[in-house]
Amino acid sequence: MSATISPAFAKQSITSSANLIATLESGHDVAVSVDLSRCTPEAGTAASRSRGGVRLGAYRLTDDGTLSFSDTQFIAASSDGRPFQQFQRYQVSPDNRVRLTTYMYDLPSLQQRGPLLAYQCTLDQGIRFHAD
Repeated sequence: MSATISPAFAKQSITSSANLIATLESGHDVAVSVDLSRCTPEAGTAASRSRGGVRLGAYRLTDDGTLSFSDTQFIAASSDGRPFQQFQRYQVSPDNRVRLTTYMYDLPSLQQRGPLLAYQCTLDQGIRFHAD
């Protein structure tokens, strides 16, 4: 895929870290969709069938080629009926692996709610990026 997105294609799949970076650096809007059932939970994290997505806003690119971005969500009521704040961090490695970590905090106390959750995904296997 080139960094140029034709208007004839409403969505363009991004299949590599290099293409993702080029697409972002050329100013295109990018969305990510995640299917945790296709990702590998790290030690201490339970498997999950959760799915979701978000549009990328700010991002950071480090010297080693890792692209990082984050997302914050307010959850009005969890399974126990209490609201909480969820922070997710995505780290995309040059080898197309993606580490997704999630922290959750009770509201309004901001006390951490449970342990860190962490998953290893691979582009096009559990995590997909699309350009508009």
